[in-house]
Amino acid sequence: MNNKGFIQFITVLLLLASAYQLSFTFVTSSVEKSAASQAASMYPSSTIQKDSFEHRYLDSMSQEEVYPGLGFTYQECKENELNLGLDLQGGMNVTLEVETPAVIEAMANNTSDQAFLAAFEKSKKEYLGQQNFVDLLAKNYEAENPDGKIVSIFYGKGLKAELPNEYNSTNEEVFDYLKRESESAISRAFEIISTRIDKFGVAQPNVQRLDNGRILVELPGVDDPQRVRDLLQSSAKLEFWKVFPNYKGFEYLEQVNKIVYGVNQLNNMGNEDEATEIVDKKTSKDTSTSKDGDLFGDDLLASSDSAGNDSVQKSREEIQRENPVLSKLVPNVANEGKNWAQSAEIGYIDVNDVEDFKRYFKRKDVIAALPSNLYFKFGFKPIKIEGRDFIALYALKSGRGGQPALAGDVITDARPTRQDDLNLAVSMQMNQEGTSVWRRITKEASSSSPKECIAVVLDDQVYSAPTVQGEIPNGSSVITGNYELDEATDLANILKAGKLPAPAKITGETTVGPTLGARAINAGLISLAVGFLLVILFMIIYYGKAGLYADIALLVNLVFIIGVLAGLHAALTLPGMAGLVLTIGMAVDANVLIFERVREELQGGKSFKMAIKDGYSGAYSSIIDANITTIIAGVILWVLGKGPVMGFAVILVIGILSSLFTSIFLTRLLIDNDLKKGKETSFYSSFSKSIGQKLNTINWNFIGKRKTFYIISSIIIIGGIASLATKGVSTGVDFKGGWSYVVSVENASTAQVKEALTAKFVDANTEVKTYGSANQYKVTTSYMIDNKDADAGANVETALVSALSNFNVTGDNILSSSKVGPTIAKDITVRSTWAIALAIIGMFLYILVRFRNVGFSLGATTAIFHDVLVVFSLYSILWGILPFELSIDQAFIAAILTVVGYSINDTVVVFDRVREFIGQNRRESDQSKVINKAINSTLSRTLITSLTTLLVILILFAFGGEGLKGFTFALLVGVAVGTYSSVCVATPIVVDFMKRFKK
Repeated sequence: MNNKGFIQFITVLLLLASAYQLSFTFVTSSVEKSAASQAASMYPSSTIQKDSFEHRYLDSMSQEEVYPGLGFTYQECKENELNLGLDLQGGMNVTLEVETPAVIEAMANNTSDQAFLAAFEKSKKEYLGQQNFVDLLAKNYEAENPDGKIVSIFYGKGLKAELPNEYNSTNEEVFDYLKRESESAISRAFEIISTRIDKFGVAQPNVQRLDNGRILVELPGVDDPQRVRDLLQSSAKLEFWKVFPNYKGFEYLEQVNKIVYGVNQLNNMGNEDEATEIVDKKTSKDTSTSKDGDLFGDDLLASSDSAGNDSVQKSREEIQRENPVLSKLVPNVANEGKNWAQSAEIGYIDVNDVEDFKRYFKRKDVIAALPSNLYFKFGFKPIKIEGRDFIALYALKSGRGGQPALAGDVITDARPTRQDDLNLAVSMQMNQEGTSVWRRITKEASSSSPKECIAVVLDDQVYSAPTVQGEIPNGSSVITGNYELDEATDLANILKAGKLPAPAKITGETTVGPTLGARAINAGLISLAVGFLLVILFMIIYYGKAGLYADIALLVNLVFIIGVLAGLHAALTLPGMAGLVLTIGMAVDANVLIFERVREELQGGKSFKMAIKDGYSGAYSSIIDANITTIIAGVILWVLGKGPVMGFAVILVIGILSSLFTSIFLTRLLIDNDLKKGKETSFYSSFSKSIGQKLNTINWNFIGKRKTFYIISSIIIIGGIASLATKGVSTGVDFKGGWSYVVSVENASTAQVKEALTAKFVDANTEVKTYGSANQYKVTTSYMIDNKDADAGANVETALVSALSNFNVTGDNILSSSKVGPTIAKDITVRSTWAIALAIIGMFLYILVRFRNVGFSLGATTAIFHDVLVVFSLYSILWGILPFELSIDQAFIAAILTVVGYSINDTVVVFDRVREFIGQNRRESDQSKVINKAINSTLSRTLITSLTTLLVILILFAFGGEGLKGFTFALLVGVAVGTYSSVCVATPIVVDFMKRFKK
């Protein structure tokens, strides 16, 4: 081999670079072990104090030099260590979608253009995040009003300065402007989200800008998902509002009560006159409200009487019927109900009734009856009343045009502070303009009799509404609310980061608890260790000393892969560990090809030196072809895959490139070193020599029996198609959208868990399956998946815990959770379809270019279709029969593409030998015999490489954990079927093609 010195230099250089990259991980691990050890010795019995000490200790070490000799600080080492994915260390992964329709809607400023409004509503319904919203709006507006000019809707809202033609601008120019504005809004949202995360205090956060207005946020180690949801989804729309006195607000609620009561009666009796008469009687009977005196009259006060008396119970039912609104309110009163309390709250509403009140306030008849400057708003934090959660209700007073007294964009600083009573609050400072307006507002409020309240409103929720005691001249203000430290800190950070230009909603999220993450690490390490050990033993047993050299190359290969991974700052995920284990099996493939070729040359009578030279050179073509086709599949996964799937693809591609170097050059270097010393490297063991001789004598008639193989494959595929048509397949939340939870439930069967959840998750598709151990279940549900409220995730989790409360389930029993919204599900479906299609097209074109024969391309492509259909068929047939989950999800697609790459790998090796034999036997009249001989000559290599790969996949299946069961099962089936198809399907089709076209 030429350039041995260069190969040695590169190998040593790569090993040193990999060791350097991995050294940061060892350094940080050492510091963290020291912190844990000190915490355990100081607080042996208190987990909270132990965790707190560790956190403080590591914070104090952040700027300390901890890397001996090189002087890197702990923080710098932490930034360069090998990252673990969230599925291995626990944490939260969130996909946010900036609602660009809201940006356009705000710019349109309540336009009355019916064509635009129709096009806008149609676009919102059609928009699923797959294309640019403005392009969709332009298409629909053109369809609604082909001759319309949209410039009139947006002219004067920044458009005048943007376009040289001003009012004569074309629709295309206006839509281009809207595109730029929406893109700017997304960029600003990304910067604001990044700023919030920077202040959140999580080690190694990851914030990425995705396509179509999406932002990916990864937060390792987070154990409070709702806090993250609140932090990310808050638009930080801060406003200061004047407030109606609570007794005045109650008067307006009485009007709402009368309208709702009248409509209820009308609906019940169907007689408008009779209903009107009842409302009139009710109105004349009602007691007017004042600051002092009896607030509700005898009827409502009776509702607080004991429920033991039947007549009283009946009276309460009558009161609730006649007061559908007021009967749900706990009034904010003092002196045993004789006076209104001196605060802004009208009263308190059970959290379960809040949505009813929101519907009341949105009714057209209610809006028409109330003052135009009145806005009912709810408090942000529930309070406990007799053990139940209640939300405060306020009546806010707007200025001109429905605007607040002061907008929050005047805030320049915000920070958590302690008040005189030691309660936490958030203090804010305003700019010069805000200070001036604030001085005037507070002067007016404090000069009134009685003094007025000013409400601090964030994202349409009242955070506090203090009574103004005097003029505030310095532009300072405070938000109070009985905060915890984390809440006050997050609120201050949100205000400092600024207001989002458009709402950002969570369309996908995954939360993995530390317990499940630790299990995943253990499962992955066991799989890696056992798989590596078995491959090492097999290679030594079957190939002797040459197998030992292959093992050395494999070990170096592992160091290279992990070192490159650390250098790229890519995260090692659970599917990534699966990719690492799979790479072990596939890495020896090149060595098997070379070693089998060397054996052939030795059996042909060549000298050892010539056998090595010709064996390596003869195997190069097959090795390169086989690995390029697998790289094609890996790159497609890398580009189109997301999250863990992309992690798997990264490992796969890096592993293939690394294994090519180590398998070809490093083993040759070691063998040539033996030659230099006058030694011959053994390629046999006493065990394998007899097996090899037996395999070489095999001469099966694969081509002659091809129709039998066609029939076998057809039976499986037809059975699968029938199963798909009647039974279908289990589709994961990745494709249909929904929530997915792994929950620990003691002493409950799958049927009991499903029954309890189905009763709670009304009108939702809910599935429950066992997940690993006997007391773990995977729950998937579509409950509230279309709800865009910021607290939707918390509400679903609360409902889940409530439904399983009879089994003593709490929030701690939820080991992991994930959400895939409709837009993300659609995106995954599209990407997965493209991934499979592009992989097949890519394979077809590469085989066509490489072999310059359509027959070979058709044979390879047919084999790919065959393998994919068989895996799908078996997934459908065996769904519900096997004791683990078989779902079509992103991991399954990754497995399918890996199978495609592996199948074509096997096929190309066979094709390469077929091409070689045809070239040597061009005068042979019956080419099918030549091709059959070529297949048999590669049989030993085909079986050995498949065996090593299946061996490590089997280990991964056995020890890799429940999360990888379905994925590895697809790989097991796919590799076995791929080996079969490369010999029994792909090559026979080439023969049939050559016979059909005489070529």
